[in-house]
Amino acid sequence: MRLFKKITAVAVAIAASGAALTACSNTSDTATDAAASGSAAALTVTDVAGRTVEFDKQPERVLLGEGRAMFAASILNKENPGEHIVALGEDLHQGAPSFEAKLFEAHPEIKDIPVIGHIAKGNVSVENLLAFTPDVVVMTLDHKKAAEQNGFLAKMDQAGMKYVFTDFRQKPLENTIKSVEVLGAVLGERDKAKEFSEFYTKKRDDIIARAEKLDNKPRTLLWRAAGLKDCCSTVKNSNLGDLVNAAGGINIGDTLLDTESGDLTAEKVIAEQPEKIIATGGAWAKDPKKPEVLPHVELGYTATDEVAERTLEGLLKTPGFSTLEAPKKGDLHAVFHQFYDSPYNIFALEQFAQWLQPEEFKDLDAVKDFQEFHKKWMPFEFSGVFFVTDKVEAK
Repeated sequence: MRLFKKITAVAVAIAASGAALTACSNTSDTATDAAASGSAAALTVTDVAGRTVEFDKQPERVLLGEGRAMFAASILNKENPGEHIVALGEDLHQGAPSFEAKLFEAHPEIKDIPVIGHIAKGNVSVENLLAFTPDVVVMTLDHKKAAEQNGFLAKMDQAGMKYVFTDFRQKPLENTIKSVEVLGAVLGERDKAKEFSEFYTKKRDDIIARAEKLDNKPRTLLWRAAGLKDCCSTVKNSNLGDLVNAAGGINIGDTLLDTESGDLTAEKVIAEQPEKIIATGGAWAKDPKKPEVLPHVELGYTATDEVAERTLEGLLKTPGFSTLEAPKKGDLHAVFHQFYDSPYNIFALEQFAQWLQPEEFKDLDAVKDFQEFHKKWMPFEFSGVFFVTDKVEAK
């Protein structure tokens, strides 16, 4: 297991000097020091929050507040995905250990990048960040909400730190391209970001246009982190639920939840009898403090077909789920959970289209396309299982 490198009291000792060095580069939503002085900015970035941030030179030291931003960094610079990155959020190891292991195997030097805590959970201080003297801190819209509420952003502003926001989770179909372009800009990979944006846009727009013409759209349960969380966590008007709607289904969470995310009881799911069920699974790092209700669906770079199928079938041990009709018709599926927070969500959209509207999208092959994507874009070879369907004949 990787030993996380935490910043200790030494951060406090150098925070004051870090603040002094960076204070002159403070930015706001409306103006920067470069603009105020009349000098031209070397780089101007508009992030997904609509903020315009100007830099007097190309950033060389980039701190990724969310470690899973490495999903995007890996496709922007497959030869050296850790270039310019001075620290990572701890969530990469916790949420995507199989991806992390593949990345470390291909690029062992990334193991040496220090790991900070989790900004949204409040266990990172501004002094921690200043210790790395970053030119820019990349955070997510989830970080933004928490950091505004607890005063973290105000402290960053006081310290003169520059930061930008990305979002692959809340509104993936709207913000994935914007987020990749933001990361491409600060990492010096704008051409690669543009190339990816063209690839993503073509595939996304084709699927959405075809799905919009369809009349019979199945009511679908997006079962988030099935087994890892109580039954049945789902989402409303966001996240992978938006992909369900875009791919030709109807996300039932949109009408059943009052908040962006929440739980449906097993009894409610049974009463609703969704026509399609898509669970999310992964290879999460084990947490002894949070025992799983059921074994989660094993998906990811180390998963096998046998284990993926067996663990998906295991979800039906949820009391009462033997009465669900969807699994009996071959309409219980699972997708790699981390697609919900990465630019690879385009392959989840493609697979959802195949599952939800098999006749319309019989020409698609998400598995093959994701394999080909690895050959062209990724710093390591494809392995594992990312999509699985419960076989009717096994019942």
